[in-house]
Amino acid sequence: MDGPFFIPGRDLAAVLGTGAILAVGCFAAGLLVGLLFRYAPGQLIAGALLKFTRAFRRGDTISAGGATGTVASIRWFSTQLVLPDNTTLLVPNIDLMSSTVINHTANGIRRIDIFFGIAHGSDLEAAADIIKEVMAKDPRILQQPSAGIAITESDAGGVVLIAQPWVSVREYSQVCSDTTLSIHRLFASEGIRRHGNRSRYHLCNHGPCSTLPAS
Repeated sequence: MDGPFFIPGRDLAAVLGTGAILAVGCFAAGLLVGLLFRYAPGQLIAGALLKFTRAFRRGDTISAGGATGTVASIRWFSTQLVLPDNTTLLVPNIDLMSSTVINHTANGIRRIDIFFGIAHGSDLEAAADIIKEVMAKDPRILQQPSAGIAITESDAGGVVLIAQPWVSVREYSQVCSDTTLSIHRLFASEGIRRHGNRSRYHLCNHGPCSTLPAS
């Protein structure tokens, strides 16, 4: 057909172009819907299970997937954690359901494990007495369960003592830091030498405490 309203080449290209765009759009939409139907049910079920079982709640400190943080929110598809440096991590709920999760604050109290390397030749009984004295004088350390102290290992360089006070979860980090510092200061003043065969000593278990270099 001739006339001002029909240009065969141009109209055919326009039709083909529109068809191609629609085809790509339909393919993308279908792919998106397929992905949603594949993954969304699992995510929703994981979110529902986390909310129903209450393995952890808002405000709890948990470790999961190699990260430790405070639970800020539990959503249907992900859980929001605030890390110790105040950054935010979104963890897919389906990943939490398929991995090991440690809830550090669920029971209200926790035991701190603090390790002290004591060099051979130092007064081991005096070192143990210092540890007991520091723990006994701190009102934040609970009387029940009672704090423990023991030798965990011995080698050519010395022995390792472990102090195990129980504290409220709110006091965990501060008591860990304060107790370690107080004991090391008293060790220095009493001439108790630290075990130097290791480059570093891990001080506190499952928490944001630090390590100290060996002497």
